[in-house]
Amino acid sequence: MSDQPLGKPRPLVKVMLLSVATLTLYYGWYKWIIQEELRHYNNSGWSGTLCLLPFLLGVAVPQALWILDPDVPGWFGWFSLVGIVWIYIVQFRLYRTVNQLYRQEGLTEPLVVWWIFIPGFNLIVGLKQIDVLSKFWAMKQETIPDGAILNLKSLKS
Repeated sequence: MSDQPLGKPRPLVKVMLLSVATLTLYYGWYKWIIQEELRHYNNSGWSGTLCLLPFLLGVAVPQALWILDPDVPGWFGWFSLVGIVWIYIVQFRLYRTVNQLYRQEGLTEPLVVWWIFIPGFNLIVGLKQIDVLSKFWAMKQETIPDGAILNLKSLKS
């Protein structure tokens, strides 16, 4: 096993159920923690805070000002699109990083990064990213995560 700090395998079903149960709060934490894990594993990359804070501020601040301040013009709420664009940039980088991990192990890249820009497919690649990152960490640790049904032998071949 590697001396690099490894991330924790988080099965897709578990991430989805906890995200629904917490009204997406768990998903926000998930996005933050995987960025931190990847940054530590690769010794480079963006932190979870750098990935999420501009998104949260970019979406929330224009909306709050537009709603709460009567002097702010109605079109100001559209500035929330900056936060949306930011999270797409973050996702694009994340998918490339996950593909790079697989490529470094001599495995086929599992994600079609450009699907992020096609409505509907962006959800598919997002869900697949959760699954393949969990499988990657499980493979590196030679374990099966709690609640997961996966075949590590097929992942290595």
